[in-house]
Amino acid sequence: MRNMEKQAVNRIEYLDISKGIGIILVVLGHIVYTNPYVMVWISSFHMPLFFIIAGIMLAIKDFDRMDVHTNIRKKARSLVIPYLWFSLAAFLFDIGNVTLGKIDSHTFLVNIISSVTFYGKSVLWFLIALFLAYTYFFILRRLTGDAFSIFFIILGAIVAYFFKDNLSFLYAGCSENLLLTSLINVARSYVRGFIVLPFLAFGYYIFKAIKHKLPDLTCNSITGKARALYFLFGVLFLAIDICIAMTNWSVDTNNMILNNPILYYLGGFIGSFAIILISKAISGIRPVRVLGYLGSNSLIIMATHLDWYFLWAGIKVSMIIYGLTSSNVLLVTFATLITLMLCVIPITLIKRFCPFIMGKRRR
Repeated sequence: MRNMEKQAVNRIEYLDISKGIGIILVVLGHIVYTNPYVMVWISSFHMPLFFIIAGIMLAIKDFDRMDVHTNIRKKARSLVIPYLWFSLAAFLFDIGNVTLGKIDSHTFLVNIISSVTFYGKSVLWFLIALFLAYTYFFILRRLTGDAFSIFFIILGAIVAYFFKDNLSFLYAGCSENLLLTSLINVARSYVRGFIVLPFLAFGYYIFKAIKHKLPDLTCNSITGKARALYFLFGVLFLAIDICIAMTNWSVDTNNMILNNPILYYLGGFIGSFAIILISKAISGIRPVRVLGYLGSNSLIIMATHLDWYFLWAGIKVSMIIYGLTSSNVLLVTFATLITLMLCVIPITLIKRFCPFIMGKRRR
């Protein structure tokens, strides 16, 4: 009991709220009936948000106290182990899909190869991308120090941006060759790690620079004046991000579709910090705690909402109630709510009976 209380105290509430908002947007972004302009806005920052928060958590926890190998081993335990378990679950679902004739044998084989090569089937790409970003960051800082690591992180992202286009060209040219496309996807997964690395590094370095000037960012307390300022700047950043998103249009971090790369990173930075600032402003308010719950379990929701057919069930029930209307806000809202409520099932079961899936020991 003491360990659980200590863990609850050590959690930064507004970061959990930020991840809670982020995972709601992830679910919303996978609903095809969501308004296209909303989809464009969501795509501008909803995945960068998780990488930036990962960098912020590194700054809060002061990871430099441990060596590179220890840091990488810890991240492998918390990210790669869940990846393997959820990939196994996806494999079992695919066996059912093949049996029922919902997917063909070629798709089944492609999904298996994507899992075993760590490219990531469906939403599971995120876990490997985050692990690679952590690994690159730990190694670069160890080899070059802070000043030069920033240079190499930016350089790596630039090289990755141009390299990804060549890989896409090669993939299109040999799309019928399963062996070659699988090898290309392996390379793409490592390139994707460099694409998202600037978000993690940005979160780390920005937070490290301001945490002593704004000490309330490292705790759960906040004054009324600070709450108002955080909310004001959050809304301002949100408005700026909307303008950037509408200019750059829809992006896709998974498939590395960035459009204008400068606007992609700018939108990711500004949109993410808008959510973080607003989350800090509303932290401590009782009804908002549900967002903190979703955020603290965002990895499980990320891995299960799509591949475990919770989203499909949410959409089907909503369509029965509200009908098929792409502009129907109630349909999309209700589908999102049902999906999130269904995700409580694996959250409860995994945390209570199978914490090893998340790389944790049973208490």
